[in-house]
Amino acid sequence: MENSFMPLSQKLIHALSWTLIHSLWQGMVLAVLTGLLLLTMRKARPALRYNGLAGLLFTFMLVSGGTFWLEYGQASGAVTLHAYTVFGGTDVTSSLSTSAENIRGADQERWLNQLLDFGTRHASVIVAVWFVVFLLKSVKAATGLYYIRRIRHHGIRPVPQAWKERVAHLARKLHISTRIVLMESELVQVPLVAGFLKPVILVPIGFLTNLPYSQVEAILLHELAHIRRKDYLVNLFQSLAENVFFFNPAVLWLSYLLREEREHCCDDLAIAITQNKSSFVEALVQFQEYKLSRSAPALAFAGRRNHLLDRIKRIIYNNNKQLDAMEKVFVAASLLTIAALSVAFSPTSQTEVPPPPPAPREAPAPPLPAPPPVLGEVPAPAPPPAPEAPPYPGSAFSADTISPKKKGTSVSTYHMTHNDKRYEIVEREGKITELKIDGVAIPEDKIEDYRAELEPVMAEAREHQKQAELHRAQAEVHRQQAAEHRKQAEVHRAQADGMRHEAEAMREQAAQHRKESGSLRASTAEARSHADEARREAEVHRQRAEVHRKEAEEHRRKAETKRAEFEKMQEELINDLMQAGTIQNKTNLSYKLSREELIVNGIKQPDALHQKLREKYLKETGVELFYNWEGKRGIMYSR
Repeated sequence: MENSFMPLSQKLIHALSWTLIHSLWQGMVLAVLTGLLLLTMRKARPALRYNGLAGLLFTFMLVSGGTFWLEYGQASGAVTLHAYTVFGGTDVTSSLSTSAENIRGADQERWLNQLLDFGTRHASVIVAVWFVVFLLKSVKAATGLYYIRRIRHHGIRPVPQAWKERVAHLARKLHISTRIVLMESELVQVPLVAGFLKPVILVPIGFLTNLPYSQVEAILLHELAHIRRKDYLVNLFQSLAENVFFFNPAVLWLSYLLREEREHCCDDLAIAITQNKSSFVEALVQFQEYKLSRSAPALAFAGRRNHLLDRIKRIIYNNNKQLDAMEKVFVAASLLTIAALSVAFSPTSQTEVPPPPPAPREAPAPPLPAPPPVLGEVPAPAPPPAPEAPPYPGSAFSADTISPKKKGTSVSTYHMTHNDKRYEIVEREGKITELKIDGVAIPEDKIEDYRAELEPVMAEAREHQKQAELHRAQAEVHRQQAAEHRKQAEVHRAQADGMRHEAEAMREQAAQHRKESGSLRASTAEARSHADEARREAEVHRQRAEVHRKEAEEHRRKAETKRAEFEKMQEELINDLMQAGTIQNKTNLSYKLSREELIVNGIKQPDALHQKLREKYLKETGVELFYNWEGKRGIMYSR
């Protein structure tokens, strides 16, 4: 049956299926060549090793493209079993009677034909399974592109002008003509490059201030090195190879080696500019390993390697990556398998064998699918959006972040913010029965799982509630005193009114009896005098009640002012500790500042820092400042 009678779709499926099958033994050849390259270039520069590995991957893709072209041209009816190999150069057909004359024995002939028959009869299944996985990986790549677009345009902040100018200066040192934009991002955890035509370097919020200047410069140089080398294009090609040959361990291993050597090349470029290995190593240690692409499927022996430690060793000792035990086993197994396949498919008789078909012609790689994430500077895509960050890190409580409300005598409701999370807690009889975190209600049977997280929150909430209750109790005492004075004034006012009525009555009686008794007139005047005196006393009591009310209000304002002053002083002290490099953030922070010592997170700090902070914050004798220190937080007066 001629090729032209075979349906186009069937020819494509047949060619693709056999291309995927042939890629397995071609991958073994690739693994052997990769091992030889690493052995022969043990002391070569990372750039040469990288170019060699990239050349192997490109050659493998060309050979796979040529294999597809040949298989598509030779595809025919379903009865033909095509199995040309470069090892033997033999055409094996389904006609067992003619094939038996060219193969050593019937057993070998049967095994080969069964294998070839399986590949042909199940071509549709092989392609279908491959296509489903390839489609999933393509969707994942598209998700990565969306994530990159999102972080380029959302949650970004401009950096100081000095850093913009510094990045432009470093780019000129690396001979980069493209304009580079540096931005701070709320969505990234490590520095990364997003984009190719208009690259943007994104760094986490606070990155430029929390690390020493030399380390920040080294890391920015590393990212600029990726832009100069145009690693984005090779990474696209790698991602295509990984998505198409996801089942081929040799391709995945080679791709992993390429990513390693790419990091080494960028490390060398950054060190060549800074001329400071120690600063770059310190930056690597402090800010962990930078990933340049999405996490790709990797072999077990590749995943177990401590990449960051290898980078540091290579920088310090100038030694390149060597094959580890598992990689040597893999290369040796590939070599043995190739030898076995060569024997199995080689001609064994003296009969004339048809000449092999022409060698595969070079063909360009298949067109790229939807591009995967930009050159690896992003972690795995689609992380859930992070909650809005507070104006400053760590936990903070203020008058509007804790608002306990009593409901009866056994139910308490708390609203507070702690470690960037908003908590709404209902406590009944000492047990938490309702819980919301960032507005998300937690089922009652799951609340116990949050006990460890809630313990410091509740402890600090109760401490603030206790202080608030103390001020409230003092204010309540003053309010009760004012109310008592008001009651007394009302009594005196009522008495004065009664006496006034009596005086009027007496005046009337006096008018009626004016002619009867002059002494009665005198007593009436005296009664009026008493009434005026009572009125004056009532006014005095009223004025006293107003004074007490104002005093109660003043006490409340002073309490609020002192609390605000303490919180401001506490934030300033924490900021001083951050600027001194003692802490990075407020997470799990505790300190004690006294006249004798400064202890931060259980570590006694140098005398110079202690002296500086003591003179700034301990202006009164016998004052100590605490923050999460043995359950205490606030100011203690030891006088």
